[in-house]
Amino acid sequence: MLLTFDGTFDGFMSVVYAVYYDKLSPTSIQIDGREQLSLGDLRRIETDDEKAARVFTAIRKKISPDAAYHVYYAFLSDDERRFLPMLKYIQLGFAVGHMVDSHLHESFVRDVRDFYRQVGREAHLLFGFCRFAETKQGVFYCPVTPKNDVLVLLAEHFVERLMDQAWVIHDKRRKKAAIYDGKAYVITDVPEDAKFSYAAGEEETQELWVMFFNTLAIKERKNKKLQRQLLPLYFRGNMTEFVEKSEKKNGSNTSIPMYGGCEKLE
Repeated sequence: MLLTFDGTFDGFMSVVYAVYYDKLSPTSIQIDGREQLSLGDLRRIETDDEKAARVFTAIRKKISPDAAYHVYYAFLSDDERRFLPMLKYIQLGFAVGHMVDSHLHESFVRDVRDFYRQVGREAHLLFGFCRFAETKQGVFYCPVTPKNDVLVLLAEHFVERLMDQAWVIHDKRRKKAAIYDGKAYVITDVPEDAKFSYAAGEEETQELWVMFFNTLAIKERKNKKLQRQLLPLYFRGNMTEFVEKSEKKNGSNTSIPMYGGCEKLE
């Protein structure tokens, strides 16, 4: 049996609810529109926010808060195989409680562990490697291209650290952005060709940062292998100190939709 859902976390929690109460035994769980040809039954599970909340609350109370954290982070993984191992992890958790993570002889427990660790590691790195640039409207813009869907984790992190500043974190890989107006943030889709223009003096500030970066480096102690381990190559296209100056001047007047009291980026 193949189950499909809308790709949201509440949608997946609704899948878990349907499996439990409708006695389903899926062999595959996939997102709508991405499902592969199946010779068996195909059933679409509608998202139900109330049912989803009941399932997530049950995971926290009947298994553990850690298990709920692991399930949510695993869901943010970009691995298309993640849904069935997550379902089996939750089913085992309801049977054994908080000891679920100690059942490493089960391959799906190891898979879920790998999923949430990868997501956590990437989010943790981006907390330090995000680079914000001031736009003409005073909104700070940060492009990222993460492998996993960590945008919500970045938004929650920077709401606490840049709480009095309007900003945009743009996931260019998924064409969406977290937009914060100084009070609350929302995640919304962004046009593929959306760009921005720097505020006066921003390019000079970036050049000073690059100069500091290059001056601080000790030529005799360069270790490119270690640097690649600590700083993934795919992060560098969005980091000021690794972007060529000519690339930084390619902004256009295409606007990015803002939220609440924020103006548009132009």
